[in-house]
Amino acid sequence: MSLKLRKTVILNLRWHRRIGLSVVIMVIFLAITGLLLNHSPSLSLSKNTLRYSWLMDWYGFEKTALTGFNLEGQWLSHSGHTELFLNAQPVASCQPPLLGAAYVQSQFLALCQDALVILNPDGELVEKLDKLSGLPNDASAIQTDANKLFINANQQTLLFDINTLNIVSTQHRLEGWSKPSALPLELATQLQEREELPGISLETLILDLHSGRFFGKAGVLFVDFIGLLMCLLALTGLWAWYSHNKLRKSGG
Repeated sequence: MSLKLRKTVILNLRWHRRIGLSVVIMVIFLAITGLLLNHSPSLSLSKNTLRYSWLMDWYGFEKTALTGFNLEGQWLSHSGHTELFLNAQPVASCQPPLLGAAYVQSQFLALCQDALVILNPDGELVEKLDKLSGLPNDASAIQTDANKLFINANQQTLLFDINTLNIVSTQHRLEGWSKPSALPLELATQLQEREELPGISLETLILDLHSGRFFGKAGVLFVDFIGLLMCLLALTGLWAWYSHNKLRKSGG
């Protein structure tokens, strides 16, 4: 009986050792990340935001393609937040999207969601016509023709007098309206560097690594498997202790 028990103990210890060696790295990793998460408030992990491009790509944050309007060799574009840019310089604030842009009478005009912005050739703000001061609620595009500015509002063409800021109905018909196009690569790169990327808190990253969610479903299943191995490690350890005591009492 003691010989059979001794073989069982040896086999159990062998598997206990193998399981322990196979999970030792993950046990240390889970212990460290667990300790960090447990002390997250004191370490301010939730306030530490990571904005690495590769991390944003991994989490699926997409960079929006930057577009704008080419006017006399200058580019008017919108950041997507509140800033209106002339080339790489912020020149005014208005609500996105940038619906249209034009150059007339040596002035840059930008139609945003909430206002028509007028800039001088140096990008300085001349006037900002909002919906309270006469801009139609449904203005959706602008275009120049014969050095005059026209506004498309609810499929109606309106004439805008840049000197008096008056907007009147007109029978004039246009072939098309201004459309955005892709920004030059160099300018797009400059604007993307200015833009604050969305971020992931360090706490979220550590939590996702701890749970395996950082690697998707496969990562979660792997951590589950490690958890099962740790349970098995505890059971084999308990059995080894029990068998050893039993063997010692039997005088084997």
